[in-house]
Amino acid sequence: MVLLRAERTILAATLALVAVCLFLVWEKGTVVSLDGYIPSAYFAVLLIIIGQFYRRVRKAERVALTTHILALFIAYSVPAALFNILLLPRPSEPIDAMLVRMDSWLGYSWPGFCAWIAQYPRLSDLLRQIYNLTLAQLLFTFLFLGMANDRRRLHAAALGTVIASLATIFCWALFPSAGAAGYWTLAPEVDRIVRPVVSSAYGTELNRLFAEGVPDVSSLKVTGLIGFPSFHTVMALISLIAIWPYRPMRFALILISAALLPAILIQGGHNLMDVFGGTTITLISWRLGLMVFDTQLRNLRGSPQVLATAESQASG
Repeated sequence: MVLLRAERTILAATLALVAVCLFLVWEKGTVVSLDGYIPSAYFAVLLIIIGQFYRRVRKAERVALTTHILALFIAYSVPAALFNILLLPRPSEPIDAMLVRMDSWLGYSWPGFCAWIAQYPRLSDLLRQIYNLTLAQLLFTFLFLGMANDRRRLHAAALGTVIASLATIFCWALFPSAGAAGYWTLAPEVDRIVRPVVSSAYGTELNRLFAEGVPDVSSLKVTGLIGFPSFHTVMALISLIAIWPYRPMRFALILISAALLPAILIQGGHNLMDVFGGTTITLISWRLGLMVFDTQLRNLRGSPQVLATAESQASG
């Protein structure tokens, strides 16, 4: 199988996470059903096969770059999603009270913001849809950069996303938080109109899981655990930074990202401080992604032919 160095790095991170997850499942005796993960794994393998065909047979590197990154990102997301679940329970107290206090220094509160948004039900519905499309925005960025043959920005974005996800999980593991809904309770009428993705009941369930853990992952009824830092912010900003040189796409993602900020805040999964934390992790992870890619590219200098090919792809 022919994989580029950044692709091998992401595959190695994925396999390492799989090994860690297997150890945690064995050590904790957690029940894990693979039914929900098998379709993603099959789809990732299919994309890898397609990518190998276009890289080795058709010599169409644009398609190969795109399919490989999409496949590896999907494959990585499976153990990454399972990993933070297996870290439950957390021994330390959630830090949501501290985050809410810090939000108040800036004059922000989730109930107050939701009460204002509730005056505009259509805006609330639109923001919910934008929030749910954050992952699609990142995948579109991978697709666009791959088909543009911009290997440097594509692989830096993919590597940066992997680094940011690990940093996010690490921060949350040390300082667990359930988000705004884990601390506040909305007024019934505001809750009915806004319909946050993460409701107060959901937040209460997260706090219970933090204390008690998850003996059976298949019985888990929540779709996300991490409040601080905001990984939705990471996905949006990585997309925007990676696609920045492409002016039409830049302007489109600026508009979407601007709308995503209030979308993240009203859905209950995050405090304002979570967004700041996600922004900080994004900036650091993007630079690290570029650094890893450039270092790997420089290391190819021992093979002039390989280097020439890599430099040609990187400048696409």
